[in-house]
Amino acid sequence: MFINICIVGVLACVALDLWQRVLLVMFKIPPSNWAVVGRWLILFLRTMIWVQSEVAQRDAIKNELLIGWSFHYLIAIFYAGVYAALFNFGIIGFNFIDGLIFGIISVIVPWFFFMPAMGAGIMASNTPNPRLACTLAFATHGVFGTSLGLLFQIFS
Repeated sequence: MFINICIVGVLACVALDLWQRVLLVMFKIPPSNWAVVGRWLILFLRTMIWVQSEVAQRDAIKNELLIGWSFHYLIAIFYAGVYAALFNFGIIGFNFIDGLIFGIISVIVPWFFFMPAMGAGIMASNTPNPRLACTLAFATHGVFGTSLGLLFQIFS
């Protein structure tokens, strides 16, 4: 099961990344900046300060892009593990609808953890367009969750 969780997590993350590329091509919406996420993680681990205000404007840190991408994929595998655990407890199924529901619920993490941690505020309240940021997170997590549900269905 651990190998399936890793495979599904990675493939669902690839689907999320492809979704962001579609948004870039069709609507000129830039994808997530994983270098900034890596910078945030490095700064957090160095200082143990969760909120890193204006982290995007800070100087680059060696290997931040690699660390950001790695963290992104590790989090995806973690989400896949949570999904599998919920399945094992009979709470959720391996299918499109349950995957979509899982993805929609999981948007709580960026809205209330990662956005504030990166200095964007709760639900991106410190950004020029909080509704857009929240809508993009909602849609992206919907795609990710749906991918988890369908991929688990295929690999189970």
